[in-house]
Amino acid sequence: MSQSRCINRLGSTIILKDTSEEEINDYVKRTCAEYYEIPPGFEFRGLTILLDSPMLLGFKIKRKKILLPFKKPCFGPMLYEVDAEEGDFDYVREKLGRTN
Repeated sequence: MSQSRCINRLGSTIILKDTSEEEINDYVKRTCAEYYEIPPGFEFRGLTILLDSPMLLGFKIKRKKILLPFKKPCFGPMLYEVDAEEGDFDYVREKLGRTN
């Protein structure tokens, strides 16, 4: 499977846009009990996550959602909410180890 860089293929909802990396990280820390630092280029479901520096990805376990940061070249950093699929939480935990 070739890697993609188009976040739109995940069927996500934009939670934050027109913001900074710091604001996104703060939002994830405030709203998620479990979160992980992802490096630029991290692969999630075959998608290469575009970032300038490490940022936080958060879990909303009860709602089965993942808050995923991404940087669109023309728009800057954004935070997306993605429906978690079977194995997504375990994949991130295994690859990144817990931050908090």
